[in-house]
Amino acid sequence: MQQPYCNTCKRFLADRFVEGVCPYEECKYESARGDQCENCGKLLNATELKDPKCRTCHSTPRIRDTNHLFLDLPLLRDKLEEYINNMSVAGSWSQNAIQATNAWLKEGLKPRCITRDLKWRVPVPHEGFEEKVFYVWFDAPIGYPSITACYTSDWDKWKNPENVELFQFMGKDNVPFHTVMFPSTLLGTGENWTLMKTISVTEYLNYEAGKFSKSKGIGVFGSDAKDTNIPVEVWRYYLLTNRPEVSDTLFTWADLQAKLNSELLNNLGNFINRVLSFVAKPPGQGYGSIIPDAIGAESHALTKTLAEKVGTCVEQYVEAMEKVKLKQG
Repeated sequence: MQQPYCNTCKRFLADRFVEGVCPYEECKYESARGDQCENCGKLLNATELKDPKCRTCHSTPRIRDTNHLFLDLPLLRDKLEEYINNMSVAGSWSQNAIQATNAWLKEGLKPRCITRDLKWRVPVPHEGFEEKVFYVWFDAPIGYPSITACYTSDWDKWKNPENVELFQFMGKDNVPFHTVMFPSTLLGTGENWTLMKTISVTEYLNYEAGKFSKSKGIGVFGSDAKDTNIPVEVWRYYLLTNRPEVSDTLFTWADLQAKLNSELLNNLGNFINRVLSFVAKPPGQGYGSIIPDAIGAESHALTKTLAEKVGTCVEQYVEAMEKVKLKQG
C-alpha cells in the first residue's frame, strides 16, 4: 500500500500524525486526521487527505510504497452480515449504531490494513514483518480476552456465547470497530467466541462552544473534575442526565451549576432536609428522632397510592435500564 512519509522526520507517519482537509465535499473540515475526520465522523486513509501536513514539523509528506498485512473483510461478508442482522435485533442496537454499521456495508467492505510502520506498540510475529506493529484498532479489542488472560488461566471463558450476554458502550466514532472490524476478526478465527450482543452508542458531548479535544487542551477531563472538589455524585448526576443518547448534547459550566442548584440542592436536598429536620424536632413539633409505629399504615389509602406510584416508577426504571436508556433510567 502507499503511505505518507516525512522526509524531515525520516519516518512513515502514523495516521494521527497527518492532518489535512477532509476529502468529502459536504465536509471539507480543515483539521481532519489521517484515520478519521472528527467533524463528519467518516473513516479515512491518510493518503485521501487534501493538502496533508506532518503534525510534528508541518512539512508536506510524500507518498511511498510499503508492505502491510490486511484483514480480508470481503471474504467474511456473509458471516458478518448474518451476525449483524441477527444480533442488532436480538440486542436492540441503538439506531445510531445500526446506521453507522449499515453505512459501512453499503459502501462495500474492503480489505482493512491491520499493521503500521511504527517503532512502538505490539510487534507482528510474522516473517518479513518484524519491523511492523499492529494497528491500534486491530489490537485494542483483542485486549478484552488478552487482559483477562493476564488475570486468570480461565480467560477462554470468553468463548461462552450460550451463557453470556455481552454489552458494550461506545462513542459513535468507534462503532465500526466494534460492529464490523472486531466481530470479523473473531468470526475469521472459526472459534466459538462470545460476540457482542448489545451496543449502546452515544452521540457527542460537546464542550461550551466547541468539541472536546485532549490534544488541543479543550474541555474538562478527569483530573480537572477532581481538582474542582465538586462531589463525584454531582458529576455522575449531571453527565447521566446530559448523556447524548439520541443527539449531541452540550457541557457548560453554567448548566452544571444550574442543575446542581435547582435540581439537587433546591428540589432533592431541600426535600430531604425538611423531612429529617421534622423527624428530629422534639415531640409536639416533630418525632423526637424516633418515628412511631403507624397501626394499619399498609392499608391506608395514601400508602396504597404511593406504593402504586413507586411500583410503576420501578417498572419503568428497570425497562429503561434493560434497553440501556441510562438517561431515561
